[in-house]
Amino acid sequence: MADSIRVSNTSRVLPVPTSDDYHPPLLSLSFLDAFWTCIGPVQRLLFYRSEAPLASVVLSLKASLSVTLGTFYPLSGKLALSADSGDLFIDYGAGGEDDGVEFTEAKTDENLERLVTDHAHHWETYKRLMPDMRIERLPAPLLAVKVTGFRGGFTVGVSVHHVAGDGNSFSRFVKAWAETCRSGGDAVVMREAVTFDRAVVWHPRNSDICRSYLDVWAPSRPTMTFHTFVKPTSEIARRTFIITTKMIQSLKRIATETSRNGDSTQTKKKPPSTFVAVAAHAWTCITRARATEDGVSTMFFMADCRSRVDPPIPQGFFGNCVKVCNTKSNVADLSVGEGHGFRFACDAIERTIKEETSEPFRGCEEWVQRLLAGLPDHGRIVNFAGSHRFGFYKADFGWGRPSRVEFVSMPNEGAVVMNDARDDEGGVQLSLTLPPHDMEVFATMFLDGMDGLGSDGFKL
Repeated sequence: MADSIRVSNTSRVLPVPTSDDYHPPLLSLSFLDAFWTCIGPVQRLLFYRSEAPLASVVLSLKASLSVTLGTFYPLSGKLALSADSGDLFIDYGAGGEDDGVEFTEAKTDENLERLVTDHAHHWETYKRLMPDMRIERLPAPLLAVKVTGFRGGFTVGVSVHHVAGDGNSFSRFVKAWAETCRSGGDAVVMREAVTFDRAVVWHPRNSDICRSYLDVWAPSRPTMTFHTFVKPTSEIARRTFIITTKMIQSLKRIATETSRNGDSTQTKKKPPSTFVAVAAHAWTCITRARATEDGVSTMFFMADCRSRVDPPIPQGFFGNCVKVCNTKSNVADLSVGEGHGFRFACDAIERTIKEETSEPFRGCEEWVQRLLAGLPDHGRIVNFAGSHRFGFYKADFGWGRPSRVEFVSMPNEGAVVMNDARDDEGGVQLSLTLPPHDMEVFATMFLDGMDGLGSDGFKL
């Protein structure tokens, strides 16, 4: 299928000027932005069932993107290098023929339905449905879009440079674009005013911290070096699982149990969050699927700091405001049956969240060194990204909600991405990568744990 995709046109979309106050043409990076110069583009792929003509779809998407960029104007710029200081900044006022966002149109005679319904990912095809956004050398674009027409629908592939913003920011942009398109091209009124002011996350040593990060991540700038942090695996399976609200409620119930006496069950503390419950179950199943009898299992995840600093950062802030957290546990502890390993994982994740977010930016000068020191020698980690709160399934451009949403930038094993579930409010879509054999073992364990939701709960 990948070979049948043909590019028909490439153009550039410029932002429609707004009546807002003048915006300076440059945006300095915060240390939270600079931390993310080490990874490649973040790629989301949205699938839409539709019989609408591709030409009309493209016309509406381009017009509404132009309007939306008027609000999210830094995304139309580039990540650039200061020749004098060696610092990086976002430049959206340079002027030139490559201004704006590259918008690629493509088509294929294939049917969309198989890509929508298969639990397994057609990753080579997914990659061909994404824009070719080259960011290996500065100046580098921050956003690119590719729309591909199929029989029975179309896909919208959106790539963004992580330096421009985190998943919270990216999701708000996509949903604002969708609402603008659905409304016929009128700029939407954002629930929270969008601000790009990095002063809200500033640090008194911001410039020094940014340079220290860049000296590790990109010592040869303007040539950029990207890191995967795990050893490559020759063959990887990618698959999506849906966890219903009922399943999540059962997980939370089991997390609170301490012991069972006959038909009675003793419980403790309040239930964990949805993230903790789902992540703990996935972490324990992945650890057991890898069949490592001893050693340590390392899990990485992101913590959003917007509400965890004093004063809280405005919810309309567009940029990066997440920190990387990691927790480690002995494989033996995570592998204990009867739900004990799962509860151990919940406790470990909750303990790490509490420790890492009590003073979110404490020790930020050492974040890069801490990240590298936290990587295990064997390179096999569990790396969680995304969130069920982002709401990508709400991105209705006017042809209905997406039939499927996938995170494409998952090149290495051990990646786990959370989305909201399309057809179950409160459910979670979980997509992950593992070697084929480990994936089969994981699926059996994971789905067994999701079966039998009667009096005995999960088979953990």
